[in-house]
Amino acid sequence: MKKQTQKEKIDSMMHRPIPKKKVGIVTLKMVREGTALYGTERFHNAKDAVQVVRPMFERCIREMMAVMSLDAKMTPLALEVVAVGNVSSCYIDISELYKHAILNNATGIICFHNHPSGEPEASQSDIRMTRRIVEAGQLLGIPLYDHIVVGDGGRYQSMREEGLLDFPYQEVA
Repeated sequence: MKKQTQKEKIDSMMHRPIPKKKVGIVTLKMVREGTALYGTERFHNAKDAVQVVRPMFERCIREMMAVMSLDAKMTPLALEVVAVGNVSSCYIDISELYKHAILNNATGIICFHNHPSGEPEASQSDIRMTRRIVEAGQLLGIPLYDHIVVGDGGRYQSMREEGLLDFPYQEVA
């Protein structure tokens, strides 16, 4: 049998028929699982936003990340838990976080996560993750307005209000 040169191998591959492959046809459908009454006004500060999510985090014994999609008037469109971790950490997939916002036609988002220890101070890991979320939001045109860490007893820490990061958007009055 004759040994083929590299050029002959490539030419042979180019002349082989490509087998037919099935390609999936998909549609996306958003299903509303429920509703919650939050009030009639838009958010003016982190305290207003925390009041909406506090009941969800009150009894949670594991770290969770939730994302709230907002319209242009800072009115909530939807809230989704995008990750559940263990007692001390939670892996966040940024594509899953922004998928929620895209499907809701959001013009911005607020992220929330809890610390099961009850202490709402953001860790360096929390700040690094938030920086990545901000960068992704700039690329997508869906800014992160704030990332709020929820603790026990009504305590929380707003990364925007504390100045932990530069959020690249104009404040909504």
